[in-house]
Amino acid sequence: MSDYLFHRNAEDRELGRLRLIEAAVDADTIGLLEDTGVSGGWRCLELGAGAGSIAEWLGTRVGPEGLVVAVDRKASYLRRFSSSPYRVVEGDFRTLTLDGTVDLLHARYVLIHNRQDEELLTKIRNVVKPGGYAVLEEPDFTSALRLNPCGDEADRRVNEAICRMFTDAGLDPAYGLALPRKAEDAGFEILGARAAMHLCPGDAPIARVMAKSALVLRQEYTGTGVATDEDLDRYVAHAGDARRWSVYYSTVSIIARVR
Repeated sequence: MSDYLFHRNAEDRELGRLRLIEAAVDADTIGLLEDTGVSGGWRCLELGAGAGSIAEWLGTRVGPEGLVVAVDRKASYLRRFSSSPYRVVEGDFRTLTLDGTVDLLHARYVLIHNRQDEELLTKIRNVVKPGGYAVLEEPDFTSALRLNPCGDEADRRVNEAICRMFTDAGLDPAYGLALPRKAEDAGFEILGARAAMHLCPGDAPIARVMAKSALVLRQEYTGTGVATDEDLDRYVAHAGDARRWSVYYSTVSIIARVR
């Protein structure tokens, strides 16, 4: 796997950023998971469990007869899951030996950070049992460029820098747009796909997430040569202005089934 962009973020600040993501998009994620019919006794895996809100919700659905495996390269925010139905795994998902045993796997904003995404998708398919489900969600950061053509020039340069940072690292800033095709290529049947455009005012959770990310990744953004420190300061100020609406990115989500 490639280096996670936020691995250098201080632990308390990273927890705050993850909590904001949960506040912004958990409701949409839960709606997708409910569509799979997840219920008592299911075996589930949360890949990239982060601060643990979705793993916790899954545990309430599967009950004591079920299982929720919460996997993350850094499990320090998952220590509260110390009893049934939870199991916490810190490390590389690709080394797990759960092939063909999981009823439902969920991953949000994971594949975009991995150059070995095809290998990871193959592992996901192998972990999910025949007839089981994978709910996958990935961002498209190019949406901010396409959907804010008349926006502030500083914001436009920062949005372009975000995309350039990914491409310079050999990653795809529009990964979400390729997600359905990549999942099909990995052997999944796509049952549903949708795209949610994150249009919101400043100080909304998504805007605050993007402001925090800009502060953490300031050197990476300015290192692209596209945006300046002044651009970053202006972008962060706009993301805190409740009178200013922007498209920050879009999320593409799929419900897929193993044939």
